[in-house]
Amino acid sequence: MFVVIGTTTADLLVFSEEAFGQTGADGFRANNLLFTDRPLAVLMGGNGGNSAYVLAGLEAPTALVSAVGQDPLGDLLVRWLAARQIDLAGLHRSPDQATSSSTIIMSDPAHQVVFHHLGATEAVRPAIIPPHLTAAAEVLLVSSLPILTGMRSGGYAEVLARTHRAGGLTAVDLGPAIGQPVTMAELSPLLSYVDYLIANAHELAVLSGLADWEQASRRLIEAGAARVVIKRGPEGASLRGDGLRVDVPGFPVAAHISVGAGDSFNAGFLYSLRQGRSFTEALRFGNAVAAMVVSGARGVLSAPALGEVEDFLGGD
Repeated sequence: MFVVIGTTTADLLVFSEEAFGQTGADGFRANNLLFTDRPLAVLMGGNGGNSAYVLAGLEAPTALVSAVGQDPLGDLLVRWLAARQIDLAGLHRSPDQATSSSTIIMSDPAHQVVFHHLGATEAVRPAIIPPHLTAAAEVLLVSSLPILTGMRSGGYAEVLARTHRAGGLTAVDLGPAIGQPVTMAELSPLLSYVDYLIANAHELAVLSGLADWEQASRRLIEAGAARVVIKRGPEGASLRGDGLRVDVPGFPVAAHISVGAGDSFNAGFLYSLRQGRSFTEALRFGNAVAAMVVSGARGVLSAPALGEVEDFLGGD
């Protein structure tokens, strides 16, 4: 079974081709009201929810450890996850906090502003995690590393060590680099339990203080990281390790919604590795899943089935 630990968020997308207007005391004034032809879109979001949703679409038995509120947005997210037959024994329904939400105002995937409410994310702590899940995990993906503040004081080490000792494959995604990003001092004690450290170039730069992702990757390997996977967006993905250098280009697609691309890559990459495929094949599979998600009209809710990814790769 795949076990994913991370945020589960309702993404509320507002599309506008116009620049922002001025703020005002009343929302219906000519100088601060923008009309949009596209309706509000409510989508699956959050690093944990996204990755679990994509993995389940690839026919992988998946469990999610996360938290949402006891509110309509939480109900909606739970329905979507349950419809994918995801094990929700580790999904906490907070009675006191609203479901995490990201209101994203965008004109195109490269131009967006995000208003984020952490909400129930703060309830993710070791106490809500059923120990049998991490002990039985064949693959454990820990995401949302900086945001799950309740896991940062020993919680991550506890769950990673449990899976690692049981012989499971472990992966940690460093992002997103917001709030109080993870530091090298905080990360170093975890590295002996982590098989794959995953990040994009920006997250590596924030962690290491080095602008060049190659140099940043080397620093992590010198610090004890077994393998570092670098997500490079449209340029593809790379893997670095002791004597390992693998680079795989991305797929040229028209991106409609970029939210969830990295989470979708994580799901595809780890799924492919679990099938016994090579690093090159796994990176390529992850790139394909991410490309199909960003080119879909509903973000992660457009996540492909396993056969669709195989067809996509076969036609490349």
